[in-house]
Amino acid sequence: MLQPVIACLAWSCPSFSDDIWLVYTTPVECGRSRETAKRSDLAGWAEYGYCASHSRYFWGLRLHLITTPSGLPVAYALAGAKQDERDTALDMIAFGELDTTGQTLIADKGYRRASFETELNTAGITFIRPNLKTETTRTGGPYLKAFRQTIE
Repeated sequence: MLQPVIACLAWSCPSFSDDIWLVYTTPVECGRSRETAKRSDLAGWAEYGYCASHSRYFWGLRLHLITTPSGLPVAYALAGAKQDERDTALDMIAFGELDTTGQTLIADKGYRRASFETELNTAGITFIRPNLKTETTRTGGPYLKAFRQTIE
């Protein structure tokens, strides 16, 4: 019931029409002990996952966000910790029925996958992410410096 209200409020914000989106995921830890994981109402939905940026395993969910540079959420999802972040990002874009023409999506290197980039390009989205050390220089690199901390 709140989704249409949230969408209406977002559309009325000036930054909603921004042509740059940032995508990020963060762990939502739901418990630490094995007993908590067994007895929790989230058992079956929450799962064990690994957070590379924090270098630790956790039991819980992941919050997936697509936002404008000013922080306005364009799309969001709460999924299991093992759910692939690239697939979730594609689902958020498709489910949100977002106008993707001319959009630029900036992400960290965890979103690297050829099929992911192909699907974004098909939807009319330019994808910018950091180079890996083994890769040739990618386009859009200068934009990353300004948005790297914003993404985090």
